[in-house]
Amino acid sequence: RAHCPLPPTPPLVSLIIPTRDGHDVLRTCIESILHKTTYPHLELLVVDNQSSCPRTLAYLDAPAARPQGDVRVLRHDQPFNYSAINNMAARHARGHVLGLINNDIEVINPDWLSELVSHALRPEVGCVGAKLYYPDRSVQHAGVVLGIGGVAGHSHKYFPGHADGYFGRLRISHNVSAVTGAVLLLRKEVFDQVGGLSEDALAVAFNDVDLCLRLTQAGYRHVWTPFAELFHHESKTRGSDSTPEKQARFARERD
Repeated sequence: RAHCPLPPTPPLVSLIIPTRDGHDVLRTCIESILHKTTYPHLELLVVDNQSSCPRTLAYLDAPAARPQGDVRVLRHDQPFNYSAINNMAARHARGHVLGLINNDIEVINPDWLSELVSHALRPEVGCVGAKLYYPDRSVQHAGVVLGIGGVAGHSHKYFPGHADGYFGRLRISHNVSAVTGAVLLLRKEVFDQVGGLSEDALAVAFNDVDLCLRLTQAGYRHVWTPFAELFHHESKTRGSDSTPEKQARFARERD
């Protein structure tokens, strides 16, 4: 394992967490980040996208109800557009490094953020992704491979969490074509260089893959590391793409 050094004063990291309702998973996400993370310099930007659940609104509106930490709540009173939500939050971010974080993420190892930041600060690196697990500890994300499912899909999906993977890839940090936006870190200057996420063409799906591909064209490489481990409870608050309208939107974004 190669350890990439952090500077003596690690930079501020802005973690962007979009949410709509989902009080229980959101609370687990925020509290696990603030209570388990050893990285010393971070802020949380929670973006409320038209929540209506009283418990969620009370949690967001009352700082005393949340754990101690630098948590800011931003409002995005527009229809769901993942790209627009994160682009808006990035404009409010104070950090040198941005983190795109789903609201259904739960931290496992305390040095997860230090590991991701250590790669994100490398000048040749664009996006950095983590090892994500389903609640049963099977692998949910180990990097993105282009071509799976006709567009792109996760490497080693459903492998046992303790598996070595193809040629040991689940055990080592390595370059990948893309990483999921569920946990994605990159320098803010890199994000801004390519204009952030694609709001018009990719409101919901594949915007993370598109971001990685545009950064590849700009000369950056992407890294996946197994030494940042988190649970991902898999889009619990967004719901599935089961309606005809959502399926048509998915087809447009896939194309």
